[in-house]
Amino acid sequence: MNMTKYTSPLDDLNAGFAIDLDTAADARAELKALFLCVDFPNRRAAESKHPEPKFYYDLLAGEGLEVFRQISYGRLRLDVELADRWYTMPKCDADYEMERVITWEMHRNYIKDALDAAQDIDFGQYDILYIAPVEGSAVPYSPTMTAKSWPVEAANGSKIGLVVTFGADMYFRRGKLFAHENGHILGLPDLYLYDVPAGIRDCFAHCGTYDLMGLIEALAPDYLAYHKWRLGWIDDDQTAEAARGEVGTFALTPIEVPGGLKLVNIPLDGENGYIAEYRTPTGLDEKLGADGVLVYRISAKVPNGMGCVTVIPPEPEKYLALDTHTPDGLLLAGQSVEREGIRVTHLGGGRIEVSRAE
Repeated sequence: MNMTKYTSPLDDLNAGFAIDLDTAADARAELKALFLCVDFPNRRAAESKHPEPKFYYDLLAGEGLEVFRQISYGRLRLDVELADRWYTMPKCDADYEMERVITWEMHRNYIKDALDAAQDIDFGQYDILYIAPVEGSAVPYSPTMTAKSWPVEAANGSKIGLVVTFGADMYFRRGKLFAHENGHILGLPDLYLYDVPAGIRDCFAHCGTYDLMGLIEALAPDYLAYHKWRLGWIDDDQTAEAARGEVGTFALTPIEVPGGLKLVNIPLDGENGYIAEYRTPTGLDEKLGADGVLVYRISAKVPNGMGCVTVIPPEPEKYLALDTHTPDGLLLAGQSVEREGIRVTHLGGGRIEVSRAE
């Protein structure tokens, strides 16, 4: 059977299977990154609590690469080089206005100043750039620029288009923040909602406490099996597709460990469908508290940050409650979920039965 791989008409980050490599990095390739630390005229590194660049590298890249080792089953080949000195930005930190919501131009201007401060570096030899500001600076959050086709040019003529500018949220999100922002670098969308419609509890109503591309501090932060498949860390022969008009039984293995069947695809059409995967309290998901099957809807026509992936709980017409103590939406043994003529039952231990109408 030819596996259905959802297509998207959108140019921005989305839930379509194919990754746009004109914009994002190739998760299957060997990637080289540079970790750059910057301070400001009004906030110098020598006077800070953490004057060593390696502190920031260890906090983000050091921990983040271990998170990625687990997520990718060791398949991500990302080498991160530390520029072991400080580069001083030309403006004071607050002058960049790096708030929660910034414009494309504001972000590029910040990146441009960092590149210009480091005129001894040829940025063209790297695939990805990470910029970390000195502790205590007025840079609260960590946006990502995915623009391989529209790179920022440094004063020395070198260019780079894949950049993460870290902020103060790095101190409590640490390596998982590194894995979230690099998810965008690799072409994955945000799973949380940018705007919360009336009647919905919060911005995590679609993704709940699964996958750090939604809630970084999630109870089960490991990437969705569908994301791992898109990135090439799950092979086609580790997936199965449920046929129309039939009842099928599948033995899923935990997504937290390599090997075995990792997902069952249940397509509605070329742009929409359901995925079933099996989660256990293992590895990054050790706080999950129970094992169960996760069923979610892929909507490839829905933009990034607007609910392109929706976890489907057993209860009908319910949005997920964000609870970091209870894995809301997880199908425990004996539970079923039914939507759009598709029924998925968790028989126990990752074994599922899928029935669907013609």
